[in-house]
Amino acid sequence: MLSKSNYKHNFLLFAFACFSFYTAIAQKDSIEFYNQKISQLKNCPDFSENTPEYIDNLNQLSYYQRLIEQDSMLINSERALELSKQNDYIHGELEALANLASLYLYSGQTDKSIDFSLETIKNPDLKNYPKTEMKIYNILGQGYYLKNDYPSTYTQFLHTLAIAEKTSDQFHLFRMNMNLGTIFSRLDDYNEALKYYAIAYKYVKKLNDPTKEAMLLSNMAFLNIELENLEQAKIELDETFALFEKNKQITWLAWTYSTLGLYYLTLNDFDNALVNYQISLDMHDGFNDVKAKADIKYGLGRSYLGLNNLVKAKASINESVTLYASSDYDAGLEKAYRTLYEINKSQDNVTESLKYLELTEKLSNDIFKKNNRRNLTMLNAKLNFEKETENLKAQNEFALNQQRKYVKWSLAGLFTLMVIVFIILKANQREKILNKKLANQAEILNNNQESLTQINANQDRLFSIVGHDLRGPINSLNDILRLYLEDPEGKVYFEQFAPQLKEDLEQVQFTMDNLLHWGKTQMQGSSINVRSISVKYELDTILQLYRNEIKKKSIVINNQVAANHNVFADQQQFNIIFRNLINNAIKFTPNEGLITISTEIKDKNLVIQVTDTGVGMTEADIQKLFSNTENFSKYGTNLEKGTGLGLRLVKAMVIKNDGEIIVKSQPNQGSQFIIELPVDIA
Repeated sequence: MLSKSNYKHNFLLFAFACFSFYTAIAQKDSIEFYNQKISQLKNCPDFSENTPEYIDNLNQLSYYQRLIEQDSMLINSERALELSKQNDYIHGELEALANLASLYLYSGQTDKSIDFSLETIKNPDLKNYPKTEMKIYNILGQGYYLKNDYPSTYTQFLHTLAIAEKTSDQFHLFRMNMNLGTIFSRLDDYNEALKYYAIAYKYVKKLNDPTKEAMLLSNMAFLNIELENLEQAKIELDETFALFEKNKQITWLAWTYSTLGLYYLTLNDFDNALVNYQISLDMHDGFNDVKAKADIKYGLGRSYLGLNNLVKAKASINESVTLYASSDYDAGLEKAYRTLYEINKSQDNVTESLKYLELTEKLSNDIFKKNNRRNLTMLNAKLNFEKETENLKAQNEFALNQQRKYVKWSLAGLFTLMVIVFIILKANQREKILNKKLANQAEILNNNQESLTQINANQDRLFSIVGHDLRGPINSLNDILRLYLEDPEGKVYFEQFAPQLKEDLEQVQFTMDNLLHWGKTQMQGSSINVRSISVKYELDTILQLYRNEIKKKSIVINNQVAANHNVFADQQQFNIIFRNLINNAIKFTPNEGLITISTEIKDKNLVIQVTDTGVGMTEADIQKLFSNTENFSKYGTNLEKGTGLGLRLVKAMVIKNDGEIIVKSQPNQGSQFIIELPVDIA
């Protein structure tokens, strides 16, 4: 499988600095413009360096020098900072500090840039200048990005986006949505990335900036290739090249040729893939971008492999390995090692192929663990940001109430005794309102505490499942593979335990799907896509997935679902609901048992019943099924494992689709799960 390149993501966050208002040439024009303006000010008879106008122009000149005249930028920024402090010009001081943080960022002093930004953010006056505030939060986010601290990057970009939304700043609304899309693209969450890019595209159209539009389209095309939306990707690539024809940007044009190479590689059109990767490589000769060249070399290697030119394929992939290793990019190394395994296997180099297979599996395992930890941290960062936002709103509301109270008490001293009495009565009324507000705030705090308790419980459950239910099968697979490769009798052991490992891994995959979708249900703002669903077609498909388990236990399926019964629901969530219910029915039904699935229309709902002749449950067990505080899990009749998460996920998704779930069961007499969803009457 082809892995996503990393070079676009690093450059993308800085592309805004290069193209915020002008191209690189336009930046030189801007430097000349502000130099002339400063000269004009100095030639005025009453000129003084202590005026805000002079300091503002000095800051603007410094800002445009950040890429091409960094020594001059340092001098001008420090001078602007010195003059601002001497004249108590707060805005000038904050702009100078932001420019210095930007200078450290672009000169490779990332830690210093982060420290400088954090110190600047502490200034209480910063909130009075939203454009400067957005500038410093964005610089801080870019610094964290370079440190691969994606949760912190995510938090800073969310701060910037919140300010942009509050001030209706069109440019920063585009800029931050594009940055956020890039973060999720880097984390392989392509659907979430496309959501942010779609919002960014709406704003870039309003900005009427072809360069930014082309940058965005190039990245959207890349994501659509990864999502196998190839027709849409080709449309976006054609639009990108058309825009670059009018607005030459060699750097982005080179990367877009690389994306076009990936497009043809996905189509197995290796000749065209080779041509476009070679064009991109030739254009990259002037750039010092190791990751970019590594990805292009990898693409060339895959193209040569597709053309069965194994010698050139191996040479290109080996070059990519060196480049990936120098840039510490594990995902790139993993895909390169996997390709070298394929090449050596084709050449019957058994020793070499096994070596690269072992390297591939080790890296794949490490990357999987890192991604799990990173995704959980991202979720935690989002929840923390939302909590901080709510706390800030509460603090602002309280401060505003306090200010109003002080003002009213100050005015009270100016009135007569009668007015004072009247105001006292009013104050009593306000006290009642304040008490009511305080009571409401106490209730909100209590609810927030409950939410945090639930979040902690969810996190503990996630780690428990990942640590116990998923880790065991993976360790077993690792052990049996090691035996297979190292022990003379390893093949015998592998054949003996392979069927059980297959079942374990299928359960791991099923559990991972449940974990991912359950995590999404816990995130605020997650949406569903409701459509008309043919119940019989979807349930037949699910039953087909479990045909081996059904056959293995000789279970009889009594499918009484009417062909014309449809519901309105999210198709993906509908499948998850009934995969879990049917999986449970199979798990807890003994050999030669019976599972009955039926439907009937009741008022405006379709009732779908899944009934089994399994082990059943007590009333106490039923109460635990959907509990948020207890984890209920049992082994199946053939010792099939479970996590206790599936039915909680089922209930959450049923409710989200405006439905209802009812459970009926008795020990040793089977169970019946009744789902009601909105019916679609054709």
